[in-house]
Amino acid sequence: MHDQAPSVALVERALAALNAGNIEELVALCARDFELDMSDRVFNPSTYRGHDGIRQFHAEVLEVWDHYTWQPEHVVCHGDLIVALLRTSGEGRRSGLKVERQTAMIWTVRGDKATSVRFYRDQDRALAAAASRDQP
Repeated sequence: MHDQAPSVALVERALAALNAGNIEELVALCARDFELDMSDRVFNPSTYRGHDGIRQFHAEVLEVWDHYTWQPEHVVCHGDLIVALLRTSGEGRRSGLKVERQTAMIWTVRGDKATSVRFYRDQDRALAAAASRDQP
């Protein structure tokens, strides 16, 4: 079940562009000062900034993975945040190692642009983080 808010639709389009490898479409959906916080990753935790940061992130993913997807299972508004509960999967470029797990991303959307996203390895942590932002 997907919430039909325009910001949810934007996040769904952004994830579809990322999964299709259409990085310029993803960039077009993001603010110039976009921040991609991947600091919760096990390997190469980092934060990427701006449109060039999005391109750098994607290039780094392609170096390691033959393919990698972030498939949304549930996307919902949570206050001013968009929480995407994901099934991520990939296959290592050199190793052939296959991975599949549940993860999450919390997106912030202002107007018609995504301004930030933070990746979480644990869906419950992401939901707790979104809920804590709703508290006064």
